[in-house]
Amino acid sequence: MTTLMNNKNLLNLALLLVVAALALIIYQSEEPGTELDRISNINFDYELADITSLVIEHNGRRTKLEKNADNQWQITEPVSIAANNFRINSILKLANAPIHNRYPISELDAGKIGLRRSAASSSVEKSSERSTSTTIVSFGDTVLRFGIINPATNLRYIQIGETVYTIEDVYYPLLSSHFGTLVSLGLLPEDSTIDKLVLINQTISKDDNGRWQSNIDISADAIAATLEGWKTFQAFGIHEYMQRDQLGEVFVYLKGKEKPISFQITDTAPWLILARPELGLEYHLDIEAYDKLIAPQ
Repeated sequence: MTTLMNNKNLLNLALLLVVAALALIIYQSEEPGTELDRISNINFDYELADITSLVIEHNGRRTKLEKNADNQWQITEPVSIAANNFRINSILKLANAPIHNRYPISELDAGKIGLRRSAASSSVEKSSERSTSTTIVSFGDTVLRFGIINPATNLRYIQIGETVYTIEDVYYPLLSSHFGTLVSLGLLPEDSTIDKLVLINQTISKDDNGRWQSNIDISADAIAATLEGWKTFQAFGIHEYMQRDQLGEVFVYLKGKEKPISFQITDTAPWLILARPELGLEYHLDIEAYDKLIAPQ
């Protein structure tokens, strides 16, 4: 169990390094005298700011995202949940990625570089491709297919239409991760209003006069801190749900919602894990969050 947790921490660190490397590469490529052609300059017929949908397919899994009226990204498949806008914007930088080389697909052995010979294939071929480990990213009508890394240059092959390009390999880790990597780190929807908290040691709700109260002896400041914590605390990582023994369950009732959001407590050492099995996700938080969110005194 400890080894698995350490691996997930290393994954979080690796993703942060990927985003940092991505930003550095783009900055360097924008310096005078080092400007390279960009994918968007060649293959996009619309402004990048107009991109309102994003689809990622990897290992038979499909993640679809859409931008709402407030310019916030929302995951719509495989579940409906707010997205991590910072990481989505990092992926969108792929559309502006510097291109190092380009080749007609007809001049390459596409199979050896993890791609297919022609972008114009039958529906049967497309269905077969999507069942493999091929990673496909769609920005609106523009489709990018990811091949392998060139071992001589450490650049990754990508196919757009009938052309293959090589780009820096800083985007793939985000694209090939579980969709939880792209979920908002907040525990609750950003603009939600709490109506009631059912925690493992108490229930916090409003009395007839609209004042917050608990059914145990707890200060008004502690109640306020707990309510604020649920609205502002963020996980340091969100991962695919892993079944464990349930250590408790808490319920967050939100204004305008009939059913509460249920969080299962599945681990408290070395950190707090709150699971949402119905979404296939689990939130990893520092253990200090336990006393502030789950069992305030």
